[in-house]
Amino acid sequence: MKKLSLFIIAAFIMTACTKQQPPVADYDIIPQPKEVRLDDGKPFELSPKTVIHYEAGLKREAQFLSEYVNDIMGCVLKTQEYQGQTDGIVLKLSPADFDQAEAYEISITPKQVTIKGADAAGVFYGIQTLRKSLPIPSLQRGVGGIQCQLPSATIKDHPNFAYRGMHLDPCRHFIPLDSVKVYLDMMAMHNMNQFHFHLSEDQGWRIEIKQYPELTEIGAYRNGTVIGHNGNLYDTIRHGGYYTQDELRDLIKYAAERHINIIPEIDLPGHMQAALACYPQMGCTGGPYEVWRRWGVSEDVLCAGNEEAMQFAENVLNEVMDLFPSPYIHIGGDECPKVRWEKCPKCQAKIKELGIKGDGRFSKEDFLQSYVMNRMAKVVEARGRRVIGWDEILEGNVSETAIIMSWRGIEGGIEAARKGHDVIMAPSSHLYFDYYQSEDIANEPPCIGGYLPVERVYEFQPLPEVLSPEEQKHIIGVQANIWTEYIAHFWHVQYMALPRMEALTEIQWNNPKERDFEAFVERCKKMRQFYELYHYTYADHIFNPQVWADTVETNLATRKPITLREQPVEKYTYGGAKVLNDGELGHGAYNSGRWLGFYGSPLDAVLDLEQPVEMRKVRFHALVNKSAWIYNPSSLKVLVSDDGETFREVGQKTIPISTWEDRDGIFAYELEFEPVAARFVEVVIKGHDLPEDHNGFGNPAWIFVDELEVW
Repeated sequence: MKKLSLFIIAAFIMTACTKQQPPVADYDIIPQPKEVRLDDGKPFELSPKTVIHYEAGLKREAQFLSEYVNDIMGCVLKTQEYQGQTDGIVLKLSPADFDQAEAYEISITPKQVTIKGADAAGVFYGIQTLRKSLPIPSLQRGVGGIQCQLPSATIKDHPNFAYRGMHLDPCRHFIPLDSVKVYLDMMAMHNMNQFHFHLSEDQGWRIEIKQYPELTEIGAYRNGTVIGHNGNLYDTIRHGGYYTQDELRDLIKYAAERHINIIPEIDLPGHMQAALACYPQMGCTGGPYEVWRRWGVSEDVLCAGNEEAMQFAENVLNEVMDLFPSPYIHIGGDECPKVRWEKCPKCQAKIKELGIKGDGRFSKEDFLQSYVMNRMAKVVEARGRRVIGWDEILEGNVSETAIIMSWRGIEGGIEAARKGHDVIMAPSSHLYFDYYQSEDIANEPPCIGGYLPVERVYEFQPLPEVLSPEEQKHIIGVQANIWTEYIAHFWHVQYMALPRMEALTEIQWNNPKERDFEAFVERCKKMRQFYELYHYTYADHIFNPQVWADTVETNLATRKPITLREQPVEKYTYGGAKVLNDGELGHGAYNSGRWLGFYGSPLDAVLDLEQPVEMRKVRFHALVNKSAWIYNPSSLKVLVSDDGETFREVGQKTIPISTWEDRDGIFAYELEFEPVAARFVEVVIKGHDLPEDHNGFGNPAWIFVDELEVW
């Protein structure tokens, strides 16, 4: 009993001593600084008495640091102008010490923490590094009121990309201004400096334009929204909202304080149905139009042959530039169907007037869009700004100064860089944050589809090796996009962004060629504490990894040699033919790497069973996601061969096309036939064309297939 008492006393003393130790800062953060050199000196002791001294022009940065320390430690640090003090925290501008903008250096000694930057933005990012190094929570005071110890060190850092962006779409679902400000705060924490604000769409117009008041009186509201993934059912809830110009001026100031530039996007000549609902005379058919209630791509676009429509676009852009000081103006240019232009007398007359002809690669209507985009580019350039456009604007003649935002993969960015255009890499394959973060989609909030885990974001390399070093210099930045068709609330926006923002900022700021995902996850755990501190909603998949794998019963085809007579679309090839019979069934996300995708051509696979065997059935699995243009197959045919050269048909069947009333998901299809013995099996799976009630009518439907089974 006596020994136990002594043990308890000793434990109490040890615990008490432990509680007296101040928490220690950790410089292993996201994005990871390029150079952290720990010194042998004593730590700097941060306490409520610490003063933040700032040079002229850095008062707001000092206030930010005081606010951040208060958020984390519960104490407000005094700020005052720097008068040569040798203690506390000092914020300084020192452009002569740096070779590039936004660079910073932090020097931590026992007496002083100095953050100096090439400019105010550099100081701000140094503050972010210090902020994220502080321990959370650290509300218990240590000895003498010390809140935290900062180990003596020198930290040097600068960004790899000048353009570090995040996009947000408040058009499909309106996002209140206060929530947009929180989004900017999230960006600031992640050292991002370009906010791409998508302000016009088929489903809603979000910016007040004084010259055209109907754009917000009518165009900002739709009288219902499609239910689910573009079925034929709609709710009757009026949805919408818009930002006044005074509200946007306030937002611009809020962003500028955080060294974020807001890039407004007016998407044209497509995605304009909300504007056409206000001014139907600017469309090819004259309407009537409504603010669109469904998702996708509307065929109703601005009439390129209508001078009033072109003047409207110019006037809107000029008023937008009156409001936004951004050096970049985004003019869209994506997903503009040409079907109205092909039949429109005014558009055809404009084609004739301009002497436009197709060239075999692009149609005359493609070049008509180039006319529209180049005309708008001249308006923007006349104001000393530069245009950004989605990679579709490469389809024709594009302004030489236009910046290309490559979203349909990296191919557009490669082409643009080779032509001398500056490029922002934002491929949907790695940087569309409206895609699912988990394959377990039944337990995820609704998404447009796709599968984009943090790992895939983290692995993205924005500088294609096929480009020369000089061409790579045209890749000026990286951006992730969040579209809100299925994101109706701001908590959902946060969930889609976090923690994928961590991977994005590592690419934007550092872009390391060699990456250690496990070490990255450890650093993410610290960021998770900040999410909790600021009450951000986030996905926790990388913090709570789960094994997610379904297997199919081993069959005659499992892991046998397989070849494809028709190849999948390149970006949906993944592991190639072997994906189809590796025994692991794909899940609900078509771009998870578990499905092969075919568009406009059949899946035609030949399986070598390695010896003659008797079989009587073939089965396969297909994914259906109708809003993503993915439908069930139209037919299945099976052939067999003894020598792999001469094949004979043993059965075929047709498969009716899914309707909007049918659910999406994963379905098994099979074909039974009279027992037959053979070594080789050929499976041919064809797709449907999109039906009349689909907004892609007239195009082929995608088919996504996994696990070919032979029984």
